[in-house]
Order: sequence, then C-alpha cells, then structure tokens
Amino acid sequence: MLDVPFQTTLEQGVALDQVTFVAVDLETTGGSPSECGITEIGAVLYRAGERLATFQSLINPRVTIPPFVAQLTGIDDLLVSDAPAIEEVLPSFVEFARGAVFVAHNARFDFSFLNTALERLDYEPLPGPAICTARLAKRVVWPDVPNVRLRTLARYFRTRTEPVHRALADAEACGEVFHGLLDLGGRLGIVTLGDLTEACRARGRPNFGKIRLADALPHAPGVYVFRGRDGRVLYVGKSKDFRARVRSYFYGDERKKVQDLLGDVATVDGVVTPGGELEALALEARLIARHEPPYNRRGKLWRRYAYLKLDPSEAWPRLKVVRAASPDDGCTYVGPFTSSARARLVQEALEEVFPIRRCTKAMGAATRFAPCALADIGRCAAPCDGRVERSAYVAIVSDLLTSVASPTPVLSALEARMSDLAAQERFEEAALVRDRLRALAEALWRARVDAWLTAGRLELRGPANERVVLRQGSVLVGRGDDSPIGPVCPRDRADELAAVRSWVSRAGAVVVGCDPAPAERIEGGLELARILRLLRRAEARRPGRRS
Repeated sequence: MLDVPFQTTLEQGVALDQVTFVAVDLETTGGSPSECGITEIGAVLYRAGERLATFQSLINPRVTIPPFVAQLTGIDDLLVSDAPAIEEVLPSFVEFARGAVFVAHNARFDFSFLNTALERLDYEPLPGPAICTARLAKRVVWPDVPNVRLRTLARYFRTRTEPVHRALADAEACGEVFHGLLDLGGRLGIVTLGDLTEACRARGRPNFGKIRLADALPHAPGVYVFRGRDGRVLYVGKSKDFRARVRSYFYGDERKKVQDLLGDVATVDGVVTPGGELEALALEARLIARHEPPYNRRGKLWRRYAYLKLDPSEAWPRLKVVRAASPDDGCTYVGPFTSSARARLVQEALEEVFPIRRCTKAMGAATRFAPCALADIGRCAAPCDGRVERSAYVAIVSDLLTSVASPTPVLSALEARMSDLAAQERFEEAALVRDRLRALAEALWRARVDAWLTAGRLELRGPANERVVLRQGSVLVGRGDDSPIGPVCPRDRADELAAVRSWVSRAGAVVVGCDPAPAERIEGGLELARILRLLRRAEARRPGRRS
C-alpha cells in the first residue's frame, strides 16, 4: 500500500499492479449529500488483484430512513438504532483507505457523500480523482452490455458476489467488476494509473487500438508527427510532454477530424526540443510548411500569404499585392500578410494618403491614356494623361517609402480622416478607414520587430532559463534546416517568424548576446503604440464583440 495519498494524472506511469485500490459503496437515506445521511459504509482493499482487507459498518444517520429506502436496502430505523454515528466511523474509514485510489460504481455519488461528511467534521477531503467503474465500462465493454448498471456488469463478469443494495456486498461486486474491466483494458492499452484516469475522463468511446504507438515516445517537450501507412506526414503538433499529448488523442476525442486521423495513422514519432517552447514552435512551423499535412489547418494556409510590393525601377511605380517576394530585386516589400485581403487593406490605407496611380495597366515613361475618376477628384496624380511631371511623381513615391520607416505623418493623416468622417456621421466610411489604419499600424509594428529579429545573430534566454539562438530570425534547432530567414521573410517561413515574434513579446525573453546589436527606429514608435492602443480599446468596447 502507498504510504501517502497522491494525485493521479495522465503523466504518471505507475503500473496498475503497483497501486492499491479501495472499492467503496455507501447506503444513504437519499440522494443529496448536504441533506441526507449515510446509513452504511462498505469497502474492500485490493492490490495486484489480491483482496487485502475489508471494512463495513452500519451508521446511525440520526434522521428517519424513508420507507422506500428501507424496502430497497433492508436498512431501517430499528437496524441502525444502536449503530455508531458518522463522526465515530469516518476516522476509521479514512485510516483504512489511506494511500489507496478510490473506486466506486457511479463514483461521484459516493465520493461527494464522503467528502461532504469529512468537510462537515473538519477533515481533509479524500484525494481524487475517483475511478468510476460505470464510466470505465462505457469505455471498455460498451456496447457489448445493454447498460452499465452494477448488477448487469456483475453478471457480465460472473462475479462471485452479487450486488444486493448492501454496502459491503456491493463494494465487493464493484471490486470484482473493476478487475474484470482492468483485464480487458490492459489489452487496449490501459496499463498505468495515468491511462486509467484518462480513460475515465474520456469523452465518447476511446480509440484504444493504436495507443501503443505512443509507447516509444519520451515524456519531454517537443514536436510529434503522425504518419500514414506510406510514411506520409498526416499531422504535426507540439507539447510540453508529447508522449502524454499523443496518448490523449486515443482517449475518446469525438471530433470527426481526429477520428479520421486516428484511422489513417500507422506510426507516431517525435523530436525532443531541449530549447523549450520556442524551438518546438519553430520546428513545428517548418515541418508543417515542408510536408503540408492534410490534418493541419495551417498545412496549406501559408500559400495564401501575400505581400505589398513597390518597384521603384518602374516608370510610374504603384503598389501591388503579390504572392512571392525576392530580397534581391531592389523592390520594397511590406508583409507577409495572412491573406491578400489583409494586404489590400494596407494598400488602400497608403493610397488614401498618397495619390499614386492605382490602375493596373503597364506604363512606360511616355504611355498615355484617358484618366479615371480618381484623377478628377484629386485622389490620383494621374501620370496617364501627363498632368504630373515624373520628378513630382517620384517625390510622391519617395514620401510613401519614407512613411514605412517614419510613419507618424501617414498615421496622423488617416486618424484625422477617420475623425472627420465620424464627425460628418459617415460611419461606414469611418469604419473602413479605421480598419485600414489598424491594418497599416499592425503591419508597420510587425515590420519593426522583424527588422531586429532578422538583422543578425541573437542569443536569448527564456522564462525557463532555456537558451535560444537566432540567426537572421531562424531558430537554430540543429537539424540541418536552420537556413536564415533574412530581411524579407518568405511565405513558408512566415509562421516560424510569427512564432518567434510572439514568444519574444509574451515570454519576457532576455537578450544575452547579439551581433550586431538589435536596434529599432525611434521616430514613429510612440505614434504606432498610441494608435494600436487606441484601436484595440475601441475594439474591446464594440457592442456584440465576443470575449
């Protein structure tokens, strides 16, 4: 028997034959722990299937036993008139059950009755979680039995003791049913106390058939990979304890996508990440981008990422939404954005302030054609009909490029435009400008953070004292795929860089080494912070917003 009670968790690998269990049954005057009393306690200690000891006592509840209860159990007021009170019996029971894992049929009922009585007498509650044989039967033998009542299960397992609504007999029957369930559960992978606890917590009918696929995985932080019969990567995930996380998939997750995944999986492997959470995040993002697993929602989403591009070598440059970016083509890029729609919001924000052309026709230096309506209302400089000199247009483009690095003027102009529209009660137009302003501010903030993350070599220390090294934004994980990200992040590395950015922001990482020193432009920083804070507060106050 264990010396002291302990909390059972999924991570505990204690073999079931090393655990002492106490099968318990109560008879009571009714169904409410706070209003009804206990009339009888029965309990049996087991270890490795061997019956060690029994406990049984009638109890005087000091209330009248209802006739229907007396008829059901055979326990009436006369039978318990000379029995001890609960405060006399409970200390002996607690000592009897000390160090054992609580087992009962419909355990919530018995567990809550005992803990309510213990609380009333100023005792510590029994340690949980309790093992419920009814719930365990639903996971192991359902639908081979018509129901999971104790009498039905006792007949199914042909127990020596028949439940008769008396505490000791029912506790003995419960103990025999429990060991029958453990025998069947062992073939399904329930071999440790953690397995047993999780099986009782599981929703629906667990898929135990492939649980042994996790046996070779360690209890360690890292990344796990589900593979199909042909070795194809089906799903990639991460966890602080990836053996426990992998095993949890087999414990009755009722989502159809998870059930389909478990049906296809043939092997599970994993990679330990000693660098902690950030290393796992980076490796997960790389594997998802490389293998495009069908069960990862992000498997192909990175292909939707887009950039905002401006090519200064064109005769009349304009902003374009593009899918790919090259760091060596001399163009200016903002992004990547998670969608082309997000990129267009930023494009529209800049075009709201700078009157560069928006038409998509190719234009040489001497190309001319009829202007659009935007030219007539002063929203486009209109190089198409020659009304703007090339030098003046180049100056507009230069101002736009400057605003990316020093954004105070463009942010102020958009904020003023939003306020003017709201003052004129043109609320839909003001909301559109607000969305554009927020998209632009968030994009410029990300660009500033990414600029110093990708500038050179950074050595960081995380909250768990883990050491992480970045080379131009790439987390060095030592698996041969540590190529630098660089100043223009490719789409397939965007999730990785986003993970680095998020981790640095929320984890309170400390820079312990760098080459060159990380730097960020001062101009515009306060304005960016103010605008983002203002817009996020307004978003939080918006009616109907989900929290």
